[in-house]
Amino acid sequence: MTGERLQKVLAAAGVASRRESENWIRAGRVTVNGRVAELGTRVDPDDKIAIDGRKLRLDRAAPEDLVLIYHRPTGEPLKAATAAPGETAHSTYDHLPPIRGRRWLPLSPLAPTDGGLEVFTTDGKLREAAGRLQADITSVYAVRIAGEPSEEWLASLPPLAAALPERPFVIDAVKEAGGEGRNRWIEFTVKRAHGRDLRNLVLSAGFEVSRVLRIQYGPVVLERGVPRARSMELKGEARDAIYRALGLAAPSDAAREAAREAHRGERSRSPASARRTGPGRRAPNR
Repeated sequence: MTGERLQKVLAAAGVASRRESENWIRAGRVTVNGRVAELGTRVDPDDKIAIDGRKLRLDRAAPEDLVLIYHRPTGEPLKAATAAPGETAHSTYDHLPPIRGRRWLPLSPLAPTDGGLEVFTTDGKLREAAGRLQADITSVYAVRIAGEPSEEWLASLPPLAAALPERPFVIDAVKEAGGEGRNRWIEFTVKRAHGRDLRNLVLSAGFEVSRVLRIQYGPVVLERGVPRARSMELKGEARDAIYRALGLAAPSDAAREAAREAHRGERSRSPASARRTGPGRRAPNR
């Protein structure tokens, strides 16, 4: 069956409590598309509901939740700070696209000393899952150092990170990733680590750090085509991937399931005449 129960819709809209809505329906005060409703009646967004003849305007279709990536410049605060006289304070939120009636929630905000990939959503459940499963999410950081790292030095970093007395973390992989002059980029694949953890680790191991950038969070990658201080909405499989990584049903999966439910509902509501014995077929014996 499709749609939601009428009493649930009325209660969700704040018209009345569910129990009071049920009493109204039993009393015949509620109509759906001009017909007196019964307890258990299901309604769809296009159905017209009225109480005592007065039509209700209900917006039952919730807006689709959004996910976007943002290329955060190093040093940019997440929220606006107080600006000096004659200056304008800029923050990450100043560069995000406006959304009406909702707000952007960061899944794992970076420190202002770091830059790179930020992931934002309007879905509170996705944000909650990110906080709950933070230790299980794999991230990739690029750290720029001054000097020539050796293979032995790179190999020493994972056990060093695991043995830290405070805030130990996991380095699943570490490799050199190019650079110019004396500057070299080191790419870390980590769990339970933030940019400051990598910065402190490299400093304690004898190299200066000039930049720390997050380039991947879970399955979400900072696309090369997204310049600093710009964002890009994730859609389709790219959006579904972050939901699945955080243990939630992907939006596309939910949409397909809703479509299947609607199809099953249409079949169950097919006219009785379609189920009657057709020409040339014998009716069953009674």
